[in-house]
Amino acid sequence: MNKRTMVKAIAITALVGVVGYGGVQGISAYFTDTAEKNNTVTVGDVTTDLDEPNWDDTPDDEKTDITPNQKIPKDPKVTNTGTNDAYVFIEVQVPVKNIITVGANGQKLPAANTELLKYILNKGWVKVEDSDMTSGGTVTAHRYVYAYGTSTACTALKHGETTPALFDNITLVNAIEGQIDNETLNMPVKSYAIQTENIGKSSAPADVYKIYVNQNK
Repeated sequence: MNKRTMVKAIAITALVGVVGYGGVQGISAYFTDTAEKNNTVTVGDVTTDLDEPNWDDTPDDEKTDITPNQKIPKDPKVTNTGTNDAYVFIEVQVPVKNIITVGANGQKLPAANTELLKYILNKGWVKVEDSDMTSGGTVTAHRYVYAYGTSTACTALKHGETTPALFDNITLVNAIEGQIDNETLNMPVKSYAIQTENIGKSSAPADVYKIYVNQNK
């Protein structure tokens, strides 16, 4: 083999070596990995029921043709049927009329704007707000809003829990005959609820109720 032929042989051998090395790379296996997270959150809800079990169980004939000082069972209470804890409120509208009444000692009292139905607030509730409702410049009802809790903090109502009744019964005012005879008296009751978490640092009834009102104007 002359010198030129030897150089060509060496060059061809080197080329074959390069091709062979590349072929090994093409069939090699590498360790690989893929990771994934599917973060799932569940959205809760605030749902409540307002019930008056004793009122519902009272026969209709005992709610009609009532007389002064007669008591009728009426017991509004709120049940948390939702997922999240809630702060709850109850609003009551008490009918008002300018009438003459009889005092506890039997003495006739001067005519004045008087609530026609009375009740005694039960423990566990606190008044948050009161206002007059008018029609044509005349006061027709007093509106009260009560919070479940104390004067400094609302009480969280958990899922499945029920508040104590706001009151147990209502009593017709001791009115002089002929002023409200045959009238139909309406006493609307409403409940409100709002989540307990992430609504601010204060749980004071006035602060929580303000947040509810601002959102639901």
